[in-house]
Amino acid sequence: MRRSNVASFRPAAASLAAVALLVAGCGVSDNDVRPGVAAEVEGQRLELSKVDQAVEDYCALRSANPQASPAPTALIRAQFVVGWTQAVAVDALAPEHGVRLPSDAIDRTAVHDAWDPLGTIDDDNYDTFEFLTWIQQRLSDPVAELGADDSGAEGDAAVSAGIELITAWLDDHDVSFNPVFGTYDAKTGVFGSDPLSVPVSSAAKDASDTAALTPEQVAKLPAAQRCGPAVAPPAVVPQG
Repeated sequence: MRRSNVASFRPAAASLAAVALLVAGCGVSDNDVRPGVAAEVEGQRLELSKVDQAVEDYCALRSANPQASPAPTALIRAQFVVGWTQAVAVDALAPEHGVRLPSDAIDRTAVHDAWDPLGTIDDDNYDTFEFLTWIQQRLSDPVAELGADDSGAEGDAAVSAGIELITAWLDDHDVSFNPVFGTYDAKTGVFGSDPLSVPVSSAAKDASDTAALTPEQVAKLPAAQRCGPAVAPPAVVPQG
């Protein structure tokens, strides 16, 4: 079933070279995902251990960066998984639309260019940021190029058309997510019922998903559930 509701999310500020994950209402199959597998698309599997390592490395950099805004760890974890499925869709769609993709062999310079502003990329976390760069490269310019070829649109309209194309492809293919991420809501394009073990307020307890938490609520989450520093960076007040 094709769904048109599309939301977008950036897990960190653009100035920190965050990966832009286009969270769309993609279809989820009735097949149970295998234990240890975060998601499956057309026979391709993303291991849960790879996702958890990526979250650990990414959040470690954000926590050490005073300019980063905190986000719920469960939300970051789910976004990485959804972003991977969409990158797989881009890989499948690109040849038929004449869109040239970067090589699967990610250039080391590209990894550092994308992530060095966030923190130190070294041998210990390089694999994580190579993985996130692979996703980033497919969910950036190629999305607009797919939309432009499919609809003839330009600019933001081409990006929207590209997202619709990706959403339709995922709706038509065998996509499944591990239930550990919560219940996927096709209307909002996010996972609900994220595992927040300690409500930070009555408002947080009533929130349908972690994306609904305010920055203040996120900052009060336990360290294990918060990706980023405990205190959000102060707002910049324009000087008049």
